[in-house]
Amino acid sequence: MLSADVNFATGLLRIEYDRANDPRARAVAIVVGAGHGIEALAVADDTGLPPVSWWTRNRTEVSVAASAALLIVGWLLSWTGAETAGMAAHALAIIVGGSLVWRRAVVSLMARSLDMNVLMTLAVSGAAALGEWGEGATVIVLFALGGMLESRSVARTRREIGELMSLAPARARVRRDGVELEVGPEDVAVGESVVVRPGERVPLDGRITEGRSAFDESPITGESLPADRGPGDLVYAGTLNTSGLVVIVTTAGATDTTIARIVELVESAQATRAPVQRFVDRFSRVYTPIVVVAAIALAVGGPLLGEFATGISGFEGWREWVYRSLTLLVISCPCALVVSTPVAVVSGITRATRDGILVKGGAFLERAAGIRVVAFDKTGTLTEGRPVVAEVVALGDEPSDRVLRLAAAVEAHSNHPLAAAVAAAVGGPLPGVRDVREEPGRGVSGVVDGLEVSVVSARSAAEQGAGPGGAETTIGELEAQGLTTLVVLAHDTVPPRVLGVIGVADAVRTRAASAVEGLRAGGIEHVVMLTGDSPQAAARVAEMTGITEVRSRLLPQDKTGAVEELRAGYGSVLLVGDGVNDAPALATADIGVAMGAAGSHTAIETADVALMGDDLAGVPRFLALGRRTMRVIRQNVAASIAVKVVFIALAVVGKATLWMAVFADTGIALLVIANGLRLLGRTPER
Repeated sequence: MLSADVNFATGLLRIEYDRANDPRARAVAIVVGAGHGIEALAVADDTGLPPVSWWTRNRTEVSVAASAALLIVGWLLSWTGAETAGMAAHALAIIVGGSLVWRRAVVSLMARSLDMNVLMTLAVSGAAALGEWGEGATVIVLFALGGMLESRSVARTRREIGELMSLAPARARVRRDGVELEVGPEDVAVGESVVVRPGERVPLDGRITEGRSAFDESPITGESLPADRGPGDLVYAGTLNTSGLVVIVTTAGATDTTIARIVELVESAQATRAPVQRFVDRFSRVYTPIVVVAAIALAVGGPLLGEFATGISGFEGWREWVYRSLTLLVISCPCALVVSTPVAVVSGITRATRDGILVKGGAFLERAAGIRVVAFDKTGTLTEGRPVVAEVVALGDEPSDRVLRLAAAVEAHSNHPLAAAVAAAVGGPLPGVRDVREEPGRGVSGVVDGLEVSVVSARSAAEQGAGPGGAETTIGELEAQGLTTLVVLAHDTVPPRVLGVIGVADAVRTRAASAVEGLRAGGIEHVVMLTGDSPQAAARVAEMTGITEVRSRLLPQDKTGAVEELRAGYGSVLLVGDGVNDAPALATADIGVAMGAAGSHTAIETADVALMGDDLAGVPRFLALGRRTMRVIRQNVAASIAVKVVFIALAVVGKATLWMAVFADTGIALLVIANGLRLLGRTPER
């Protein structure tokens, strides 16, 4: 065996081994010997593992039910005076309910570890030695019941991720030689054509080649509204085709789809420990041996105090102190404390994934609670990275809508991005155009309704000696607002006359302003824009989004320096960028967030946090989730320690019983689990 890794959050065991020396049978024996069930994944059909039996799947539930029934029978027999029969029933309850506990205790001792199974075994064995069969049976039943409920609660978060992966359908309808065949997604090669009918889920990532439809992409992006997709657009495995038939060409294999990568990275993130979790683990490793030593000291030293301490001497005094030490042993089980943090972290990561936010580990949820500055890149982050018409100023006899239609008719025949923005700004059919000519770097012209019209840059218009009409002033005003200007000329005079000026700008994202407002409402006082664009363009976007601090004309290395300055001045920094161009600054920030990562495997794998869609509302939602997660963790740790302190004191003075200690420990463990699972609910938005 080369390596073995157990992810307790997801219940996965991964083994890397040399095929010449297959260790799987031995690994299975070890797992089963420790009292755990094990089965092969559906995708791993070559494991050679036997099918999982009904008994293996339900062993815990059966043993808990049987031991509880025997406990009740023992109580009834003792109540009717059949003490011997009652003791026998309680002994059987201990044996049946503790069968897994004993086995796991042996494994822990072999690993030189004092876990809860070892401590419970000592406590129950001691209770039986003292003749407290009923109490020992009660302890083991409560402990087994608590363990079963804990396992079921934690399994809920495992199901959340399992359900995400199960969204990808088991069959794909692929076109081969003009015939549609249904095959497994794993049998579809990259580049093949797949037909997806209305009401079906997309089996593999791909790009649409035929048809249009609306797709429910909420499993990937968290966006509840369907997104319209047509030829050339990407669609993702697991998304639902809601309306029209489409044909896609696959871009990824079954194991390399976006949803498969998300599941793999989330499972990895759930296995990583946040700093607060590592602290709790270290505390538990120190705390448990100390309490065990204290219990031994209590059992040995208590009887020496004799009647002075308890008023009881002789055998009864010794018995009383041993009982107190056993109670202290039970209390020393750090069940609630150990489970308090991982359940909250796993639930937080799972909730974020359902919201279309991919968090790479619990450490980033913890850091999110301490963020003081949020910095945004401009192009592609606050803006959509595509130009749109922002202003149309008529300077001649034609109204502004007529100026725009004339310009759009000509620009529709150009491939320039600015031309596409002008053409897209007009709804409905455009006027006919002939004799279209395009001069690279200068503009495009054509005859529209008998009038020769050209759309050129401001510099080209000046070179042509375009007639006056306030063009220079208008151009200056629009450029001062950060707009790129296009001049519309009519060539029915010499020099040509100016019909109007069109201002084009990068489109600001629809929810950018509300995202910034949400950050301020959540307590983030410093929201900054870092951009390589001009001060005018940056100022325009800042005004539209509500950002008050802008740093413009920054090179990539300048952005890194800006992040370091912001951290030194205000505290922890979260930077939102496109995941590729801003890589150095994203790496420098305390948390780097990549935008629109669903279409970029690079962004998914390199960012600390990835917003799968293009909705900036995910940023304040992620920070709110981080703060909420840390509140839950603090509540859980505080409650766990408080209960321990109270019951340790009660055990020392003889006011706590064994079953009370187990009930309190199991109860607080279930309470902190339930508190952690609350994070699976949607974080309230301010």
